[in-house]
Amino acid sequence: MIFLFWVVVALGFAGFHLLRHKEPRTRENTLEIVLMYWLMIALGLAAIVGGLYHLFDGKEIAEEIGFTRGNGGFQTEVGFGDIAVGVAGFMCRFIRNPLFWLAVLIVATISLWGDAYGHIYQWIEYDNTDVDNNGPVLYYDIIAPLVGIVLYVLMMRARRVSPAPAPSG
Repeated sequence: MIFLFWVVVALGFAGFHLLRHKEPRTRENTLEIVLMYWLMIALGLAAIVGGLYHLFDGKEIAEEIGFTRGNGGFQTEVGFGDIAVGVAGFMCRFIRNPLFWLAVLIVATISLWGDAYGHIYQWIEYDNTDVDNNGPVLYYDIIAPLVGIVLYVLMMRARRVSPAPAPSG
């Protein structure tokens, strides 16, 4: 249920921001605020907390996932990777640049959809039906980046621009 918690917190903060701040509530502005909190909390803070669990409780996390071949040492790499993605997501609160946000979305999507692939592979190849392998974590790994992508596309359409490449030189 921790995954639902991050969704509720992200949407709650976005709603509170929209109610509290007096800037014009255009479609573009609303989508930008919701996307910012989605990147910051649902993808960012959630990844930081998840990464810390992988770092400090790796063996137990590996067992909960159903990965019982080994001592969970791979959790260190997973933990630091999650924290890196999370910090980038959290920085979206302070770096309000659509190209930076797109980069964060791409990295988070590769990371989370890669995790989803791993869960599905473990499920099919090793009949790993542990709830922490093919339960809510699997759905979150697929849906969270997808929501971010949809919000980004809607925001950019509301702006009626496409992200331009950075000038070279």
